[in-house]
This record gives sequence, C-alpha cells and structure tokens, in this order.
Amino acid sequence: MKDYLFPTLDSRAEQIIDTESIKNIYHLSLVVGLFELLTIPVFFLTGGQLDSEGRASMVRVLLCVLLCFCGRNCARLILKKPIPHGAVIAFQVLYCLILSAWALWVSQRQYTRGDQLLTFFTVELMIVCFITLRPWMSVVLMLGVYADLYIILVMINGAVGLNAINYIVLVFASIIGMIVRFHSQARLARMTISHEEHTSQLEYANRHDGLTGLRNRKALEEDVSKFIGRQVGAYMLDVNYFKEINDTYGHIAGDQVLHETAQQLRSLFPESRCYRFGGDEFLVLHTTGSAYNYDHYSFHVPAIPDEKIVLSIGHADGVPEDHDMLFKLIGKADESLYVAKRKTHSPEFGGHDRRRKNRDSSPIDS
Repeated sequence: MKDYLFPTLDSRAEQIIDTESIKNIYHLSLVVGLFELLTIPVFFLTGGQLDSEGRASMVRVLLCVLLCFCGRNCARLILKKPIPHGAVIAFQVLYCLILSAWALWVSQRQYTRGDQLLTFFTVELMIVCFITLRPWMSVVLMLGVYADLYIILVMINGAVGLNAINYIVLVFASIIGMIVRFHSQARLARMTISHEEHTSQLEYANRHDGLTGLRNRKALEEDVSKFIGRQVGAYMLDVNYFKEINDTYGHIAGDQVLHETAQQLRSLFPESRCYRFGGDEFLVLHTTGSAYNYDHYSFHVPAIPDEKIVLSIGHADGVPEDHDMLFKLIGKADESLYVAKRKTHSPEFGGHDRRRKNRDSSPIDS
C-alpha cells in the first residue's frame, strides 16, 4: 500500500509525467474556455435576460474563461521553459483547487435552485481524467473538495437532496481513478525511458566501433557537414607491425593494442573527432588548429611489456568545401602516412632488425 500511495520515480519519469499533465491542462483550458464562451450567445438566443440572476451567470462564465486563459498561458510558459518538479506539482494542485472552487461556487447556486450538481461533477471528472498527481495528493485533493461540497450542502438544507451512498461511491471512484491514472502514466513513462535507452544504445552501436569505442565510417559520413567550410587537420594513423603483434602475442593482445590506441588518441586529440578507419588504421579530424606535429607516437601496452607500440602518423591540412574535398584531404593524409611509415620502418626505428628477427624465427618450408 505504501508503494501504491507513495511510489518512487526517477527524475526522468517525473519529467515525462509532468509534461503530459501540463499539456493536458493547456488543451483542457482551451476547450473549457471556448465552451464557456459559447454559452454566452446560447444564453441570449434562448431568451436569457440580464436580470440579477442573468448577470450573476454571466460573471461566473467570464470568471471561468479568465481562469482558463490564465491556466493555459501558465501551462504554455512551463512547456516552453521547464521549471523544477516541485513547482510543476504546485501549479497543478493550484489549478485543480481554483477550478474546483469555481465549480463549488457555481454548484452551490445550482443546488439552491434545485438543479443537479452537473458543473461540479463535470469539473472533477475532467481533473480525474486529465491531470496527473501523486496518489497521496489525489487522495487529499479529492477528499478535501468533496468534503467542502458536502459541508456547503449541509449548510444550505442539511444535504437532503444528496444520496449519501452514491456520493461516497463517487468520492472513492474519483480517488481510485486518479491513482490508477498516475500508475498508468508511470508505467508509460518507464516504457518510454526504456525505449529511448534501447534506441540510444542501438544508435551508438551503429555509429561506433565495438572494440575501441571510436566512431566508425558510418559516423564519418554523417559528420561530413561538421567539417565543410572549416579549417581541418586530417591525421591518418596506423599501428606499426600490427600483423606481427597478432602473430607473436595473439589476437587478444592485438585487441588490447587497438583498444589502448583509441585511449591514446582520445588523450592526444581531446578536442577532435577520432574514427577507427579500418583494421589498425585510425583517422582524426581536428578543427582548432594544429593538434600534433610529429610523424610518429609511441606508448606501452601491458600485454606486450617487452616493446613499445609505435604509431605512424600522416597529416594534411585544408578547408574542404564539400564531401569529396574532405575525402581528398583524408586521402592526402593517407599518402602522408605512407611517407611516415617508410621512416618508422627504417633502421633508425629498428625496422630492418625487426624484419630480420621475424624472418629468422619463421619456420623453413620443407
């Protein structure tokens, strides 16, 4: 029972429920306001007179229109510029109380004339159907409003025209209706959040490489517009001797090298877009000036403690004006990469010795 009356929701679910309820207030105020305005020409067309009772009716109608106008504009402002959850709840409670007070005032006059309390019950029905409050708030609100009406009727004539059993049933039906509505909205909010999270995960997986977490070629195509007309530094990088790393230490160690390469790129190019271009090749697109001015970069990976990992780096700068020019710039960076690889595979970097060692350790064909 405690969880039913005092449910726990995260802030995102509360925001979804609040937004839906405020939208309902926005539309409800418009419909009720227009309906009340239409009663004015109907009043005169059916022979209504502006005597004391007619003027009183006109005041009640215009007051309702004014309340609806204020409620609709407040709801519109909240939808445009979200406010804290507590303030949204306070607005909804105030809206319900003011609307209910108006209904009590109108119904009191109707009751004294022997008319049915249709205005009051209609207003409370709209609150139950369209406004979402916490269950305990709904209980307090409905009990308070219905108790006020009962007290008013008792003061008029002892509430002799009211069927007590039907009235109590209506009170509980209103309370249960608001509670059920809240939990229904809460379930929809949770489903919406779950769907959004699932969609976000799918979109992330569709645009990112699963091993390194870097953006992939699909993401690159979608990002092209972000680089058009801007000064772009394109960096193509690959891991030196990556096939030998896989052959010597195994593919798990090779995966660790790729994963650590991605981490190093994030650190080396913190304000850039980094992509896994394919295999052991990576692309970085930088738009805030020169990011790195060397043709190689080295680091260590725990899985391969006895040697350092070396990245060859090619670089090209330009201002691409369209999709093709951006990929031509990337092509120039790729050409520059092969120039860098000739250097990083030279004897200065132990390239010849590494190839000789690999050749000497390979099996001899029989």
